[in-house]
Amino acid sequence: MTNNTNTEKTKQYLIKFFQNPYINTILKGLGLILLALIILLFFLKIYTRHNQEQPTPNLVGMSIEEATKTIAMNNLRIEIADSVYIFNKKPGSVIAQNPLPETMVKKNRRVFVTINAKNPIKIEIPNIVGYTLRQAKAILEQDGFEVGTLYFRPDLGLNNVLEQRYNGQIAEPGMRIPKGSKIDLVLGQGMSGERTGIPQLIGLKLNDAISRIVEASLNVGRIRYDETIITNSDSLDARVYSQYPAYMENATLSFGTRVDIWLTLNQARIPKIERSDSVKITPANQVDEIIE
Repeated sequence: MTNNTNTEKTKQYLIKFFQNPYINTILKGLGLILLALIILLFFLKIYTRHNQEQPTPNLVGMSIEEATKTIAMNNLRIEIADSVYIFNKKPGSVIAQNPLPETMVKKNRRVFVTINAKNPIKIEIPNIVGYTLRQAKAILEQDGFEVGTLYFRPDLGLNNVLEQRYNGQIAEPGMRIPKGSKIDLVLGQGMSGERTGIPQLIGLKLNDAISRIVEASLNVGRIRYDETIITNSDSLDARVYSQYPAYMENATLSFGTRVDIWLTLNQARIPKIERSDSVKITPANQVDEIIE
């Protein structure tokens, strides 16, 4: 009986305590604060999950249709930033993207792509006859062309352009051909058995090595990559670790000789060398060593 009486008194006390307007107001306030904290934590969790970063997929090489589907599957957006024409790339394919593949980005981020035009952009061939090889190369590259194969024949105008050709035919100035095409050049090789030095290519990137070969009045031979080269981006970043003929000071080659190069991303494979940027033209009777 005593226990029941104590329980009843405690119950009545608690009822009066919670019915107190001051206590009731405080408890309601604490309840609202707790509810607000729960709601805030819930939305923070959703917001954090919404802004989680993810790697950008590699779109290079895909058709624009494939790239669009891939981007949608990754909750990103795609936008074509530019269109160029590269003759040896698949028309309509992605050739570059920004951000680069594997870059961590948030969902709904725009990925800008450059695609290879389905129809080649045609531009006029400039007149480079009479210019030196170095001048002709600069003009062609400025206009969006590349130097192709170099041919030589006896002429007093050493390294001067005698003819310009496209697809084996004389390339008349003003003729419209696809941008990025290669223009072959017929150059004078002098009349006294002149020869050219071997450029030092070790450590150079592909485009720099090609430029150095051409400026030495030589032709680009085989281009080989080792196992470290997987993507097109890799090939652009790779550096020459071997060349044939090998560089030798004062050794010379006949004009138009082909130079093979091997490239890698493995820095340990690239020999340490002292570079000389000069290429000299030497009469045959003055060379120390002739390489055939």
